[in-house]
Amino acid sequence: MTYNELVTNIRNYTEVNSNVFTNAVIDTFITMAENQILREIDLDVFKLEVTGSMTQGNKFLTAPTDLLTHRYMILTPTSGDQLFLDFRDTSFMKEYWDNGTTQGTPKYYSVWNQATFYIAPTPNQNYSVELGYIYRPTQLSSANPNTWISSNAPEALLYACLIQAYSYTKGPAEMLQYFRGAYKEALQGLGAEQQGRRRRDEYRDGMLRIPLKSDSPGP
Repeated sequence: MTYNELVTNIRNYTEVNSNVFTNAVIDTFITMAENQILREIDLDVFKLEVTGSMTQGNKFLTAPTDLLTHRYMILTPTSGDQLFLDFRDTSFMKEYWDNGTTQGTPKYYSVWNQATFYIAPTPNQNYSVELGYIYRPTQLSSANPNTWISSNAPEALLYACLIQAYSYTKGPAEMLQYFRGAYKEALQGLGAEQQGRRRRDEYRDGMLRIPLKSDSPGP
């Protein structure tokens, strides 16, 4: 589903024309809908691994600008084995390594703010790091008319947009309830694909089987 198709569908489903649902209003629906989908399910296609550098004496590490959620951080020293850092809360970090001027081999990381990770112990040398994370994709728009979500999860995107649209117009409660149910069903299907089929090895795990309900035999 392209951007123009989604805009048309939103107006057709709600029976609201472009005088009320301008492109700017619908773009807001799309932003909120995409954010909702990305918050509720991790999509394999948006996983990235990037390399960065820790600086000796600096307990902060700049996060990627498109970071949505972090998955892991690996310390890769020039010699020796790589080391997965453990994620901890910032309060733990401050108690564990209360003197930031003291340096050592990093063991933990936490989120300091949206743009920065906090490292402890404070690095005792320059280190290379690898960060695995879920990135925020470019939003569907007139300038970006096709996205992975619009092409591979059009039902979830449409229903999420219609939830926003009916909330905006204070539409009938039963329709809002219907679209919430349809969105939930579409998201469950997407989740089964991502977390079930895509993340299983048929050789090791066997085929993904869905239990079928059957009537109990009569007396």
